[in-house]
Amino acid sequence: MLFEILIFIIALFILVFSSELFTENASRLAQYLRVSHFFIGITIVGIGTSLPEIMVADYASYTGESGIVLGNIIGSNITNIALILGTAFFIRNTIISEGHMFGDSIVHILVLTIGVTTILTGDRITGIEGVFLVALFFLYILYLLKSHQRPKEQNNEIKFEIKPVFYTIAGLGGVLLGSKLLVESAVVMADVLGISSAVIGLTIIAMGTSLPELAVSISAAKRGFTMLILGNIVGSNITNVVLAMGTASIINEVVVEEPGLFKFNIAYMMLLSLILMVIVRKKEISRLWGILYMAMYAFFIGYTYII
Repeated sequence: MLFEILIFIIALFILVFSSELFTENASRLAQYLRVSHFFIGITIVGIGTSLPEIMVADYASYTGESGIVLGNIIGSNITNIALILGTAFFIRNTIISEGHMFGDSIVHILVLTIGVTTILTGDRITGIEGVFLVALFFLYILYLLKSHQRPKEQNNEIKFEIKPVFYTIAGLGGVLLGSKLLVESAVVMADVLGISSAVIGLTIIAMGTSLPELAVSISAAKRGFTMLILGNIVGSNITNVVLAMGTASIINEVVVEEPGLFKFNIAYMMLLSLILMVIVRKKEISRLWGILYMAMYAFFIGYTYII
């Protein structure tokens, strides 16, 4: 048991370090290829911070651990909003300066609704539904590209270097290795403790795979970059539900185990998202919203383990 805990902790460190390595160097490659900063933010940063969730879900699906697939995705979204946004909002009072954020929060709700409807219809998520979810993700990317003004390209020449290529590949390999170790050690720990893999996925793994978002959001909150925080969380949540879930169900059908537990947590995730829409509408975000969100996260953890 102690060995599995040690492997679990090591896997978390590998996941966080490798995802940051991948994101930073993939961004440099994107700049060399003259992709706009907006496009980098939506794709590289958004997918990069969700890479641990994607890889953990895909590997868990490959090994037939459906409880970890669903638990990791739903639990990560709850963690993103309640814990990470709550912490960021608590660090400082902020004002939303960009008017499009309320519209983005509505689209966030709509995409999540389509994703969770796919989860709740039937006792499993099929490969065909997975293809639909992946297609929905790319439609969302197209929507963002059309609805937001893209920055002008700079004409400065960027010298190509081989190091970012090597580090991008190394980062991706590290995420794959970390995901494998994390899932395998979590399954053993769940068996020893008599806890279902769904509960482990909803809490411990979800918290671990959300560490990149937590690190980015705390750093951004200290600097007052509110839009970066909100964009990172909203983008990561959509990536988790439609892209991570989609690819996982394409690899292997995801069985909805413990439906009662997941129905509650899906409803809780949607409630947190609706509260976010209200917060964004108000424009001014006080520390009280951060306290509310953190309290709701504490309730989520307590409910999951007690029930």
